[in-house]
Amino acid sequence: MTEKKAKGPTVTPQLARMRGQWVQETTEVTIKAPNNMLGVVKGSKDQPLRVVGLDKGLVQDAADHIKALVQKAVTTTVTIKAPNNMLGVVVGPGGSTIKEIQEKYKVRVFVPQKGSKDQPLRVEGLDKGLVHDAADHIKALVQKAVTTTVTITAPINMLGVVVGPGGSTIKEIQEKYKVRVFVPQKGSKDQPLRVVGLDKGLVHDAADHIKALVQKAVTTTVTITAPNNMLGVVKGSKDQPLRVVGLDKGLVHDAADHIESLMAYEKERRRLSTPVSQTVFIPKAHHGLIIGRQGQNIRYLSLTRRITIVLPPKNVISDEVTVTGLPDQVDQGVRDLVNLVKSSTHICYNSDF
Repeated sequence: MTEKKAKGPTVTPQLARMRGQWVQETTEVTIKAPNNMLGVVKGSKDQPLRVVGLDKGLVQDAADHIKALVQKAVTTTVTIKAPNNMLGVVVGPGGSTIKEIQEKYKVRVFVPQKGSKDQPLRVEGLDKGLVHDAADHIKALVQKAVTTTVTITAPINMLGVVVGPGGSTIKEIQEKYKVRVFVPQKGSKDQPLRVVGLDKGLVHDAADHIKALVQKAVTTTVTITAPNNMLGVVKGSKDQPLRVVGLDKGLVHDAADHIESLMAYEKERRRLSTPVSQTVFIPKAHHGLIIGRQGQNIRYLSLTRRITIVLPPKNVISDEVTVTGLPDQVDQGVRDLVNLVKSSTHICYNSDF
């Protein structure tokens, strides 16, 4: 027994003609919409939306309706002005930073091309909140990148003063001034210390603080005790030692030696230019020899040596003879007196004379 196959609906010639007419008379309108608009109207990736229908007017109305929906859902845009030399911070190595931002916040970030002037950076997306979050993220990156840096050259052996015991000093500076302090590693040569921060004023304040620490640590001080009557030569406070302070140890000691030489010179100059009196003991019986006939001996010594010789009065029994004048002249005058008496009397005097 042969099984009969079920027959499908029979297409009549009239129905076939209607289908052909429908295909011929169908109106189609295509609409290009961003893929991020697919939450508004469904479509395939990279394929335009198609509106198809028999009534041309209704098809066009539907297309306009869809366009209005897309228009209504237009993206939120936030512009950010940033220095061109800071845009690399937003892009990141190999575009890694901008890619991370776009994926995290579901946005597009448009960075001005190199060389473009006064062009802002743009952040675009459907979700207004995420767009603003992404913009804040980018602003923070730029702000962080727009730092002030001050470099300080200091001897490597002085950097311990900046770091402090257990890093306590550098930590205190960083917290107080809201900065980062980068100290060269041990063994590095000619590398400056760097102070980095967002607030220019605080960065410079921190740098000044560090310079003061280094200055205090590297100075050499030499104290010199000077008599008060030397203050005309080198200036100082009363009863206070003179202090020579400087960064170069050799120059500090040279300056101290120079000051001491000045004082020594001044002391000797004053000694030689200040009149002094000296007493020599010559027996009273020989005072006549000092005076000489009609005073010629005493007058000759006084004039040639520029000294004053004072003998005790005749009625006073005393061996003291006082010689007054400049130190060198007095010394020579005393020697002359002693020699005069010795040569005339053959008396042996103390060798001090």
